[in-house]
Amino acid sequence: MNTKSVSRNTLGSLDFTLGKYENLCRAVADSSYMTVTLADYLAMRKPANGKYIIMRHDVDRMPERAVGTAEVERRHGIKATYYFRQQKGTYIPEIMDRIGAMKHEIGYHYETLDKSRGDREAARALFVRELAGFRRRYDVKTVCAHGNPLTRNDNKDIWKGSQFSELGLLGEAFLSLDFRQFAYFSDSGRTWLKTDSQKMPGKDSVSTAFDYIVPKSTDDVIRIIRWGSLPNICILTHPERWSADIAGYVSRYLLDLAFAWGKVAIHAYRRMSNNEIAVRN
Repeated sequence: MNTKSVSRNTLGSLDFTLGKYENLCRAVADSSYMTVTLADYLAMRKPANGKYIIMRHDVDRMPERAVGTAEVERRHGIKATYYFRQQKGTYIPEIMDRIGAMKHEIGYHYETLDKSRGDREAARALFVRELAGFRRRYDVKTVCAHGNPLTRNDNKDIWKGSQFSELGLLGEAFLSLDFRQFAYFSDSGRTWLKTDSQKMPGKDSVSTAFDYIVPKSTDDVIRIIRWGSLPNICILTHPERWSADIAGYVSRYLLDLAFAWGKVAIHAYRRMSNNEIAVRN
């Protein structure tokens, strides 16, 4: 057996690989659910009878890997939603154009409150400028907040007292879905588990009516989809995490491990700080 065959066999047994993502997409395509982009779903004044899956991607870094997940989805007839940060190395029009050409939705992954150091007025103005930049190339109808664990800001706070329609938007990924009707599964922190340290409140944590269902792996998510008992599902993945080769898998695994321990430390520090403040009061 040659080295390439060994690598393929090893990769096939691991989670968070492009091959595993193909298994997930195959299950979605073969299921009783209809797949729609977030924009298409929100554009329905009253969704038709049926069950929906929204495949959402936050492209935080390594946007070239998003092409891989987009191609897998295209092969299985899935239209997904991709949110790109306005950051050097992530906002790459050539890559975004390729994904848009596959009929996937291109959206804006905003972090303007972080960039404006908590100044909501400045953050709102920056949001308008960055959204206009996106719209010079893409018909952006939905947006999604980026959650930086290193800050205490919640980028979604810019919407307090504002309406999405003021900027010609249909909605926001965290704020516009009725999570009484949608289960939400996220790979944030390289885990599907709902842990406070990896799914940080105000960052990437969502409470739904279906939080009692907790997949431990992508295979569990696949089983839930095949089970077919949930009314609607939103699945969030970060394409940088889904590797196509063993070298990419190892490097990403180590980076995710470092990020995960960093989040644990931040969560523990903030919990301790909050406890100290509570004692003083």
